Amino acid sequence: MLNIAPPELSPAEWHDVKAALIAVADCGCGDPAPAGPLRARLSHALNAIIGAPRTARTPPADLLPLRDFLCETGRTRQIAERHMPALYERGFSRRQIDALALLGA
Repeated sequence: MLNIAPPELSPAEWHDVKAALIAVADCGCGDPAPAGPLRARLSHALNAIIGAPRTARTPPADLLPLRDFLCETGRTRQIAERHMPALYERGFSRRQIDALALLGA
């Protein structure tokens, strides 16, 4: 869990945060780690039983910084500061970035 307070946003700012999260909801966080032999066999067997997992789509180029920010923030449980300049360029405020981190991580 991130150790930041929930930001106070206007309804329009929340709308933008919600739209951003929806836009990258099924983009995944890149390629999974390579599977070892045992893991590959188990995964193959499980996929045969319940069906192959849905593959994540690649987001449009303008949403890559958002996806990368959310993935790194979720993985490290710290706000991914290195991705913030790209989010500022796309019009997000610091409060919106905090909200994205809290909701998307």
